[in-house]
Amino acid sequence: MKPRFTLIASIALWGSGLMIPLTGVSQARLVINNNAWVRIDNGAWVVLENPATTALQTLGTGGNIRSEGEFNRIRWQIRNSTGVYTVPFTTANGVKMPFTYEVTTAGSNDATASIAFSTFNYGTVGPVNWNNDTYRPSDVTHMFNYWVGSPLNNSDNVVDRFWEIDPYAAGFAYTAKPTVRLGFTYDPGAVIGDVRTGNAITGASVVGAQRFNPNGNMWGDYWPAGTWAAGAVNSVTAVDVPAGHFFRSWTLSNILQPLPVELVRFDAQCIDGRVAISWSTASENGSDHFDVQRSVDGITFETIGQVTAAGQSMSLIDYSYIDNRPLNTGYYRVMEVDADGSRQLSEIAATSCSRTGRTHIVTAWDGGSILNVLVETASDQVHLVRLFDAAGKEIWNAANVPLATGQNTLSIPTEGIAFGVYTVRFDGPEGPMARRIVLR
Repeated sequence: MKPRFTLIASIALWGSGLMIPLTGVSQARLVINNNAWVRIDNGAWVVLENPATTALQTLGTGGNIRSEGEFNRIRWQIRNSTGVYTVPFTTANGVKMPFTYEVTTAGSNDATASIAFSTFNYGTVGPVNWNNDTYRPSDVTHMFNYWVGSPLNNSDNVVDRFWEIDPYAAGFAYTAKPTVRLGFTYDPGAVIGDVRTGNAITGASVVGAQRFNPNGNMWGDYWPAGTWAAGAVNSVTAVDVPAGHFFRSWTLSNILQPLPVELVRFDAQCIDGRVAISWSTASENGSDHFDVQRSVDGITFETIGQVTAAGQSMSLIDYSYIDNRPLNTGYYRVMEVDADGSRQLSEIAATSCSRTGRTHIVTAWDGGSILNVLVETASDQVHLVRLFDAAGKEIWNAANVPLATGQNTLSIPTEGIAFGVYTVRFDGPEGPMARRIVLR
């Protein structure tokens, strides 16, 4: 086991050539003077058990902290304090790129509540370092457009660096996350910097901040962006993040080609025997049309109509489509198709226009360790109930589940099941019915 050192007093690092390969260092205050270095390697921690904004300082001609690894981290035990915290990150090539973390509304005052900071890029210089998909953080599943199912790797529109700002570090997590404002800096150089040759963007391209939501498996459900400015190092500042949208993995993307085409709303409702389908986009770039799709079971879909897309937009646009001959119970989604053939799917909405009292799923919701499904039926019935993952693999089933006349709530255990999109399906005397649910 590697040794752990606890230093009660502050550490002052002097000189331009000093490097400390830290294994696990905890201290009340860290002061880096006159361009000295702190290098964190091999999954080590630097722990600041002091919530003051001055617990980490640089003096004289400044200081440098090299992380260059997802798990080469600074754990700052900020708890419920507020203020502006600065981490003096420096690239492996000596380019200073400080990061600022401002707490505007305090989080919970848990005894060890901390933010874990790190940043890293592609590492060794090579010909395809523009491709962030080859070195993405462990909780990031794709560099696609909005949904994981999109075929487009959009790394060429993304700065070649990730930042980890983690309120969930194991053993040090917040019960209630703070509201924060972030400030990023990055090296715009193409040779050994963070905008490598091969990107569609250059060091002069305007970029904005995005974070990955591992619960929904998407980049685009919230896009705080921020204010970009060019300089010796470029910056993106004033990135406002409410607690509900505060997740750990961040990058910077071209605001004219963001990782998502933002589909912000989708709905389907039965009105006078017809289904009114409506959706909204917050931004579009190169969109061609929307295919309106319908399903009897929430698994297999067919296209029933098409709506022309705006093509280019940075403002909210509303769309609609009417299904004049709906199913008794139908599942709807839209597929956004770009001019280059790339596509993305909306969420699924279910609605019933049944006038015969058929059995149908009213709603389903994540209850933490269980998935709750509300089913309504006009007669006593028995069903086979199954749960499928996003790839269509069955991960749970129960046979001969009784449903009594009226409304029934079925609880499906989800302990040990990963976050993501799932489908619950009922097979009974009236045929199959299914509902999509996101487990968070």
